[in-house]
Order: sequence, then structure tokens, then C-alpha cells
Amino acid sequence: MKICVFLSAADLDEHYTRPARELAELLGKGGHTLVWGGSDTGLMKVVADGVRETGGRLVGVSVTFLREWARQDADEMVFADDLAERKALLLARADAVVVMAGGLGTLDEVTEILELKKHGLHDKPVVLLNTAGFYNGLTLQLRRMEEEGFLPVPLDRLFFPADAAAEAFAYLEESVGMR
Repeated sequence: MKICVFLSAADLDEHYTRPARELAELLGKGGHTLVWGGSDTGLMKVVADGVRETGGRLVGVSVTFLREWARQDADEMVFADDLAERKALLLARADAVVVMAGGLGTLDEVTEILELKKHGLHDKPVVLLNTAGFYNGLTLQLRRMEEEGFLPVPLDRLFFPADAAAEAFAYLEESVGMR
């Protein structure tokens, strides 16, 4: 399985790094491939380290203006010209997507991935890993959009909410295996 993970490149507290490490170890031990933003900093580094240390592959997709932060030992590293191209390449190279805690870039990524899925432009499983309730606000907003008729498809067809890495991974294994 090739799993795209959208997440922060910031250095964060243990309650964010621990679930990132847990997911990474599940991916690596399963012999899966991490497709990620290619950064060797913050949560991105935590996930890449965990996948690498447990036997998984690393496919980074960065942008030229962030080249200096790119991980040097990735199995493959691609540089896009801009963020829009980066998102398209990340999705194209993955079988599924996991969204972890992140900032504006991650928010941009998750909303685009959900919008594309809403329009039927991809059918890949998307997991929103709600570490420490990080995405409670976004989930509440999405539910309101659904309830008030702003979404033409049910939320449960757009993404799977998970509170723990093991729950996210189990869903991915089941979903990707069914495709």
C-alpha cells in the first residue's frame, strides 16, 4: 500500500508525535510506502523516521522552494514547481490518504482532497486522524455543511474519522484491499 500522509512540518508536542510514530511503525512493519511532503522536519520527520526504521519505503514530494528541508535518504524524491502540482503528485502516487495534525498547508490539502472526492475525481480512502481532538472543529463544520445541504454526498463517503493510529491503519487495510 502507498499511503499519502498530510501533516505538519513543525516540531510539536508528544501528544502529536506519539500517534505519528505509531502510524509510521504500522506502515513500515507492513512493508508499505509513505508518500509525504518530503520534509525532514517536525511531524513529517517523525513519520518518515518511523517508516524508515521499521522497513517501509519513503517517497517524498516537495516543492523547489523547500528543497533545503528535503529528506536526503528518501527512496524517491520529486520536486514540484508549486504547491498545486505537489498536491496532485501526492494524490497520484498514493492508494489512500491520512490527514494528521497540521497548519494551513494541511488544511488546504484536506479540503482539496475532499473536494476532489466529492466530485468523483478520485475514490481513494481518506482518513482524518483526529489526534487529541485536533479536527473536532473541522468535523463539526463539515457536519453542519452536510446537515444544511451544502454537500451533495454524505460525509461518510468522503472520509473516515479515526481517533487512533491503529484504527486508521485498520480502516486503510480493509478499504484498500476492497478496491
